[in-house]
Amino acid sequence: MTTRWREAQTGEMIAQSSRYVAWIRVPFFIPLFLAGQHANADFFYRSWFDGLLVAYVAWSFLRLAGAHRRPVTRVRGAVLVLAVDLVLITALAALSGGADSPVRYAFFIWPLATVLWQMPRVTAALCLAGMTAYALMSLRQLLSPRSAGAWAVVVDETYVLWITGVCTLITVLLQRRTQRVSELLDTRELLLDDALAAETRERSDLADALHDGAVQTLLAALHDLEEVEGAHAEPGAEALARAQAGVRGTVKEMREIIFDLHPQILATAGLPAALEAAGGRFARRGGFTVHYDLDLPDRVAHEALLYSAARELLGNAVKHARASTVWVRLAVEGDETVLTVRDDGVGFDPGIVAQRLKEGHIGLASHYVRVESAGGRFTVDSAPGGATAVEVRLPTGPPPGCDGQSAT
Repeated sequence: MTTRWREAQTGEMIAQSSRYVAWIRVPFFIPLFLAGQHANADFFYRSWFDGLLVAYVAWSFLRLAGAHRRPVTRVRGAVLVLAVDLVLITALAALSGGADSPVRYAFFIWPLATVLWQMPRVTAALCLAGMTAYALMSLRQLLSPRSAGAWAVVVDETYVLWITGVCTLITVLLQRRTQRVSELLDTRELLLDDALAAETRERSDLADALHDGAVQTLLAALHDLEEVEGAHAEPGAEALARAQAGVRGTVKEMREIIFDLHPQILATAGLPAALEAAGGRFARRGGFTVHYDLDLPDRVAHEALLYSAARELLGNAVKHARASTVWVRLAVEGDETVLTVRDDGVGFDPGIVAQRLKEGHIGLASHYVRVESAGGRFTVDSAPGGATAVEVRLPTGPPPGCDGQSAT
């Protein structure tokens, strides 16, 4: 995996966490409001409290909108957002009585939200900052000659410290689990790449063997037959012509098989040209028309996998769809390469894909697994008696040969 890809994955995780935290933040104003109704009357600045609570609500909805439009994707941004939350909560607690205010319970609860970021250091630092803020807010009680008030603050701080330790531990465990899952996915993708590379090598070797062996032998036999036809124009010439036609047909079929096994056009001319060539061959076999919308400005990763999936889908259109028209679309959307194959055939039950996979059958189910293993998505939209549309999405990634990454 490239460093840029890793950074993108980390940024996406932070962005997703920021959206979750943004949704959690919005209803949090309800317990803050209710706590303000039972604040310490002797040290309650209601007008300031209400104004700051309104500011908190505005901040919550502002972050909710920002999390979906321009989500936080860096650790620094996440720390800044949580720091603003901490400042607002501390100010609300201070304005409603400090350590005697029910708002102080927010210091016990809010650290749980930091767990979603899966950044142990951030969780520990912000929780400790919350303890410090709580201590500063409780100076009046700590400096009070009555020991009971100071002791209550110490007890609260002990609870917050325990919660800090638990939240940090949970964050560490979640981070390790995420890293382990990521490592397993990386290993799975490497195994997929090796399997596809081995399959490509085997197909290439078989195609070379057929081309250099059987096809050449058939061509030599056809040449001999043509010489015999020229030398002996006798009654047996009709049978000879049939033999020639059979050999020519066999040579043509074997050349198509060789192309299917190892399409040189994919390596030399790229994926769009290979898809057009494959679509033309399958259209002749299935008797349907193919419309292309191929917009791929440059080479991308996983070209062999995309081509293999397209070939499988076009083959299914020939065998099962009974379609009159097939549409093949290829485009880059964001950081994904999208292949869509759609037909106007008889359709099928998409649940059969998973069932066939459980039964150990290859074909469409195996391509589903391959695409998912490569970090992509394989979506089937069909129903018996209706049209079928299959969409394959794979990470665009660097072009083949860049950063040590192959086309698969």
